[in-house]
Amino acid sequence: MDTSTNITRDIAKVEMMESNETTTNTTDTKPISTNTQADGDEPKYLGKWKSRKHFLSALNSHKLTLTLQDNTIVATSTITISNEFHALTDIGWYGSAYRLTTCSTQFFYGKLYEQFRVKWVLVLAVAILELGSIVFAAAPASTAFIIGRAISGCGASGIVTGVFIAIAHAVPLHLRPIYNSTVGALECIASIVGPVIGGALTTCVSWRWCFWLNLPVGGFTVVVLIFFFKNSPNQKITEGSIASKLKQLNFLHLIVFSGGIVCLLLALERGGTIDSWSSGRIIALLVVSGVAFAVFVALEMLRKERAVIPRSILTNKTVGLCVLYAFCASAAFNLTDYFLPLWFQAIKEVSAAKSGQMLLPSIVSLSFAAISSGFILSAIGYYTPLMLLGSTMMGIGFGFLTSFTTNTGSSAWIGWQVMYGIGMGLAIPQPWSAIQTALAVEDIPAGMTAIAFAISTGAAIFISISQNIFINLLRQGLSKIPDLDVDRIVKQGATNFLATVPMSERSLVIGVYNFPVTRTFWTCVAVVCLGMIAALVMDWNSVKRPEKEVDAEKEQGEKV
Repeated sequence: MDTSTNITRDIAKVEMMESNETTTNTTDTKPISTNTQADGDEPKYLGKWKSRKHFLSALNSHKLTLTLQDNTIVATSTITISNEFHALTDIGWYGSAYRLTTCSTQFFYGKLYEQFRVKWVLVLAVAILELGSIVFAAAPASTAFIIGRAISGCGASGIVTGVFIAIAHAVPLHLRPIYNSTVGALECIASIVGPVIGGALTTCVSWRWCFWLNLPVGGFTVVVLIFFFKNSPNQKITEGSIASKLKQLNFLHLIVFSGGIVCLLLALERGGTIDSWSSGRIIALLVVSGVAFAVFVALEMLRKERAVIPRSILTNKTVGLCVLYAFCASAAFNLTDYFLPLWFQAIKEVSAAKSGQMLLPSIVSLSFAAISSGFILSAIGYYTPLMLLGSTMMGIGFGFLTSFTTNTGSSAWIGWQVMYGIGMGLAIPQPWSAIQTALAVEDIPAGMTAIAFAISTGAAIFISISQNIFINLLRQGLSKIPDLDVDRIVKQGATNFLATVPMSERSLVIGVYNFPVTRTFWTCVAVVCLGMIAALVMDWNSVKRPEKEVDAEKEQGEKV
């Protein structure tokens, strides 16, 4: 609560610096059309600080709800849930069901935000997410829990995109970086609280309360949205009945694309772990995925500018580079979030709760840097320096993670966490701001959807790939130790495998375990370097430029 108050005060100070300009603008009371903007008019935004404060409160509750729904809180309860349902083999689905639907429905929400008001699509997304909460909080069996997770993923997908689209419509361009980075930082802060709450409720009450807790948070979100968030006059939506708007959603395109994504992610999650890569099931999934993507591309070419991803978005250099950068940054962030706790638990032999505490250096530094980056960007105007500096710091930090050994001390794992944490805080919010300098207001939903999709798929794809690399390297290393039951050790997990190892071989097995964990950090280094290349060739647009100038450039480009 104190953090949120300090953030809102900081934003208020920035806005007070422009009080003279704001006073001048508010004297213009000329009405503006709902869907069009008169020539020469500046975009109209939430002009009063009171309105923006309520709007920020809505964003806070959105992100808190989403974070509490995500895998951070589920991870602390997974073993307890699987034990109650006697479904150890379903553990993987508790996270992947959420991730599959989040990735596969991103572009569906992108079209909804083009056809309907942001406010009501956000309300719908929160309602779907809360419906999922009810389903898996009251689940009588493992299958029902998985279905609830899938439903919640559908809702979370709309919130991810909608929050940033709402910012774009409600806040001037030069202030959006502050809001964008604030939302990201609040999510990181909530990610600290989520596992703690989840662990406490699971231990002291019931794992079900981890999810019942989301209902009042979601209810508060809906109330704030309905009563305080005003629909922006800047949003240009299609006129017509609901039925005619639904026809514009390209359901066939979305179904084909979603099917391709689901097949691809299932193949990546199962290949090399549950099924061999040469198995008929994995080959079939990959073939179906490839065919689905080919059909989707063909359908998109026929629809041209009315496609799910308009050609003007696909051919925009800044959009493409921002998508690539977000994809790489998300992959690196989620890989570290997945494998560094594993290193703490397996190599340093600490509990899951203790490993969460040992991640505080990266989480705190990331949150501080993310908030600071918004104010820095609003001050200097250019996002490219922050992207380059962030990538450099991430690359250095991840590079030193690869050198971790069984004897690495706290000064090293704290210091390098701070290094890459600051880098991520500087880098991750920038694509959301950068893409808005290159798109007209009506194109922002499609651009934001592309960024959200890149973030979701970057995490899903590279976690699956790195998990395969980790398991294969671990099996190779353990197989070199005589008289060791490799399958039994692998199935025991990071916190229990040492119980099956003789004391005489304990240190040797820990050393073998260390190697595949630290090798996964090379993947982080690789994707960060790729993201840095994207930042190097990106245009230097400024968030300080007048928005009518940006829109005029886009119109001129279309004529050419």
